[in-house]
Amino acid sequence: MFKSYFKTAWRNLWNNKLFSLINVFGLALGIAVFVFIMQYVSSEWNANRFNKNYNRLYRTNVQDKDGNAGYLLPSGFAPIIKNNIAGIQECVRVAEGIGSGVLTITGQNKPDEIASFREDKIAYVDGSFLEVFTYPIIAGTPSLREPKTLAISENLAKKYFNDANPIGKTLTVSNQFGNTLYTINAVFKDMSEQSDIKANILLSLHTLESAANRDGNDWADPNGTNAGFTSIYVLLKEGINSKQLGDQITRFIRSINPDSKDDRVALQPFSELHLAPSFNYPFQTFGSLLLVTVFSVIAFLILLIAWVNYINLSTAQSINRAREAGVRKVLGARRFQLITQYLTETFIVTMAAVILALLLVNSFQPLFNEFTGKQYSLSTLNPGKFWINGLAMIIAGSILAGGYVAFVLSSYKPIKTIRGKIENVGNAFSLRKSLVVFQFTISIVFIIAVVVVYNQLQYMKTENLGMNLKQLLIIKGPTVSSDGQAKRNLAFKNQLTQLPFVEKLSASNNVPGIGYNFSANGITSLNPQPGDDQKGYSMFIADERFFDTYGISFVQGGTFSVDDAEKSWNNSPKVIINQKAAEQLGFKKDENVIGKKILWGKPYEIIGLVKDYHHLSLRETIQPAIHLASVSYGFFTIRTSQQNMASKISTIKKLYNEQFQGNPFEYFFADESYDKQYTQEQKLGRIFIAAALIAGLIAGMGLFGLATFSAQQRIKEIGIRKVLGASVTQITTLLSKDFVKLVIIAFIIASPIAGYVMNKWLQNFAYKVTISWWIFLSAGIIAIIIAILTVGFQAVKAAVANPSDSLRTE
Repeated sequence: MFKSYFKTAWRNLWNNKLFSLINVFGLALGIAVFVFIMQYVSSEWNANRFNKNYNRLYRTNVQDKDGNAGYLLPSGFAPIIKNNIAGIQECVRVAEGIGSGVLTITGQNKPDEIASFREDKIAYVDGSFLEVFTYPIIAGTPSLREPKTLAISENLAKKYFNDANPIGKTLTVSNQFGNTLYTINAVFKDMSEQSDIKANILLSLHTLESAANRDGNDWADPNGTNAGFTSIYVLLKEGINSKQLGDQITRFIRSINPDSKDDRVALQPFSELHLAPSFNYPFQTFGSLLLVTVFSVIAFLILLIAWVNYINLSTAQSINRAREAGVRKVLGARRFQLITQYLTETFIVTMAAVILALLLVNSFQPLFNEFTGKQYSLSTLNPGKFWINGLAMIIAGSILAGGYVAFVLSSYKPIKTIRGKIENVGNAFSLRKSLVVFQFTISIVFIIAVVVVYNQLQYMKTENLGMNLKQLLIIKGPTVSSDGQAKRNLAFKNQLTQLPFVEKLSASNNVPGIGYNFSANGITSLNPQPGDDQKGYSMFIADERFFDTYGISFVQGGTFSVDDAEKSWNNSPKVIINQKAAEQLGFKKDENVIGKKILWGKPYEIIGLVKDYHHLSLRETIQPAIHLASVSYGFFTIRTSQQNMASKISTIKKLYNEQFQGNPFEYFFADESYDKQYTQEQKLGRIFIAAALIAGLIAGMGLFGLATFSAQQRIKEIGIRKVLGASVTQITTLLSKDFVKLVIIAFIIASPIAGYVMNKWLQNFAYKVTISWWIFLSAGIIAIIIAILTVGFQAVKAAVANPSDSLRTE
C-alpha cells in the first residue's frame, strides 16, 4: 500500500515539475539558511560548557546600591575570601589584556640565534587555573604556583620549538612589566573557540607579587585591595547556594573594609558568562544575547517563508486536483487514505529539500566561515539538542504544511467536484493572498533593516569625529627594553622627524579607537561638591605634538611644552582637559579655565581645553577626558601622504630594526583601526543583506509559481479578451495588479514593525541617524519592483500567446 502512495506521489510531482522544483528549492534554501544560523546559535549557546566544573563556577561582580555592576573585586580579596569563607573550594584570578607583549626565544644549541614574536593572547592566572578550568594538559604539570613559570598552547609550542619537548625550556616575556625570564611548566591543548577565556600563554600571576617584576606598576600587585585588574572566579563546594554565599562574602568584605558599605558582591554563574539570561542583565557577558535572538528570529522567519511557499502553491494546485480527490472518493478512497497520499508527497518534497539543503551547506560552508571568522561545521550542531530540535521542527513543519493541504483537498465533496463545483475556493484564495502578504511583509522588514544598518554604519564612518584620522600611519613602539632604551627611543623619534615624507609626528601611550590609558576618580576642582570625588575620568598620556598630529582643536589655551613632556606628568603637574571634563569639574560653559587648578592627590594646572572629540566609537558617549604629558613611546603616529607608502614603510622599518633589535616591526593605519570598532555592525549589516536577498528570492519564487498558476487558470479568459481587442499592456496589468496590491498591503504592515524594531536597535548608539520616510518608501518600491518583474514575466508570456491555442477546444 505504501509503495503505491510513493509511486502516485512521485508521478504527481513529476507531472508538475515547475511547482515541484520551486517547492524543493525554496524549502532547501530555507533549511540551509536555518542550519547555518543554528551553527552560530549552537556555538554561542554551548560556550564554556566543556568545563567539568561548569555548574559550580562563578565570577565575582561588585554591584552598587542600585544593582548596577560597578567594578571588579580587587584581586587581593581572592586569597582572603578563600581562607575565610567556608563554602569556597578554590579561588582563581585571571587577568587578560595586561600581559600582551613580545616573546624572545634564544636558540637552545646556538645562543646567538634569537627569535622574537609578538603575542597578544597572554593572561596572568593563579597557580590552580589549569586544575579548575578544563584545558587538557598535553605535557608537563598543570601547576603554575611558582613565580616565573608559564604554560603554553600546543600550537605555539610547535611554532616556537618544532617537535622538541618545550618543558623546562625558558623564554623571555617583555611587556609593560619589563623583561622577565619564564620557565615552561606545561603545554595545554589549544583553547576552543567556545571558550570565553582565550589565551595562548598563561603566566603565573604570582610573578607579579614581587615589586621587581612589576617595573614600577604597583597597581598590578595581586595582593593589593585597591585595584581590580583581575576577574576572580570562585569554585563552590557541592550543594552551596550561590546567592547566600554572595551575601556572606559581602558581609565579610564590609567588615574589613567599611568604605564598601554601599556595595555588594554578586556571584555571576559561569553559565551566564557568555549569554545573558535577559536583555537587562547587569553583568558583563562575552556574547550578545541580542545578536543570538536576532539571528534565531531570522532563521525561523526564512524557514517559515519557505513553508508558506509550499502551502501557497499546493493550495493553488488544489483546484486542479479537486476532481482527482472526487474521483478517488467515488471509487471508495477514504479521507484517511487521501490525507496519507498528500502527506507522502510532502514527505518526498521535504526529504529532497533536506538533501539539497545539506549539499548547499557543504558547498557554502567555507564562505560562511569566512564571513563569521570562525570554523563552523555540521558537527557544531552535535552538542545539546540542536540536531533533535532542528529535525523535529522540520518534520513538524512538513506535517503542518502538508497536513493543511491534505485537509483542504480531502474535504471536497466528490459529486460537486466532479461536476466542477468546488467549495471553499474563496477561502483558499484568501489564504493564499494572506500568505503572500506575510512573505513580503518579512522581506520588506529585512530591506528596511538593511538600509537603516547601512545608514548608521556610514554615519559612524563619515561623521566628523573632531579629529582627522586620514593619512595617519601608526607604528607600535618597542616592547623589549634594554640598557640605553630611552636614548634609542629618542634617537628613533628624531630619525622619523628628519624623514622628508613625515609631515607631522607624535608619540603616545595609546591611540584613538583602541582606548585610553586608564580611568581615575578622586579628581575634583578646588571647590568640589559632595560626590565629585566619585566621578570618573578617562586618562590619556601623550607628548606635546599629539593634538596637532591628530588635528584636534583647542577651545582655550594650548598644548604641553617639550619640557612638560620630558619631565612627565608626575613631575610637571599640568593637564589638558576636554569640554566634557570641564563640565563635570563644575566649570561654566564659557568660563576661562586656563590657569585653574584641579586636585588629584596634588594640584594640577589646566593649560588647555580641547574641543570634545570621539576618542572611541560613536556607539559611546564622549567621556570626560584628562590628557597627561609624557615623551611616550607606546605608539608613534606619522602624518604622511598616501603616495609610495610601501617605500615609506620599508624605510621606517629599517630604522626601527636598527634601534629596537628583538622587537617585531608592526604598523597600521589610524582610520582602518578606528573602523574596526564597527565590526559587529558590519556583520549585522551583511546578515540583513543576506536575509533580505534570501527572503526576497524565496518569496519571489513563490510569487512566480502563483503567477504561473494564475495565468494557466485564466488562459481562456485571456484568449477571449485578446479576441475582443485587449492589448498586451492591458492583459499584463490585469494579471499583475492583484499581486501588486498584496505587496502594497505588506508594505503598510511592515513599515511600523520595521520602524519599531530598528528604533530599538538604534538606542544602542549614543550618536545615531534618524529613520527617514524615504527609507520606508525605498523598501516599498524595491518590493513592488520585485513583484512586477516576477509576475510580469508570466503575465507578458500569457498576454502575447496566440488566443486561438487557448480557445480551440471551446
